Amino acid sequence: MTRRGRILAGLWCLVIGGSGLWLAADGESAEAQGGIGLQAQVIHASNEPGGLDNRLGGSLADNLQKTFRYSRYQLLDAPKGSVNLGQTWRTALPGERALEIAPTGVHDGQYSLNVRIVAPGGQAPVNSVVRLKRGATVLVGGPSHQQGVLIIAISLN
Repeated sequence: MTRRGRILAGLWCLVIGGSGLWLAADGESAEAQGGIGLQAQVIHASNEPGGLDNRLGGSLADNLQKTFRYSRYQLLDAPKGSVNLGQTWRTALPGERALEIAPTGVHDGQYSLNVRIVAPGGQAPVNSVVRLKRGATVLVGGPSHQQGVLIIAISLN
């Protein structure tokens, strides 16, 4: 190959490589580039005295009381994270359990999330698919814990 041919071949590879990178970056959504922001508020609900934990906020507290029939709601943890489509975000829960959230797709602004609570032996007593828009919260009733149950409030940021 002549020197001019090698230069043209090198420029062609650079253009194809640059074009491929540009298309990949242009074709990705903002979520795929920076991840989908998640928050999981871990709440212990029981029929013990105590009322509402003031850290739960007004609308979440109202939704808890309308959806579930417990007298006490205590916020145990509120981990935040970020995950890309097709990946799994995992955080620890009380009782040596884990919460796994895996976004599987987005359609008309709603994200499909696989939500699992995994027990120590690997079983998943909670295994659900939910649809959620950014800024919204879904309540997932979980397994028993101490004298009550765990409720997970999942939000997309």
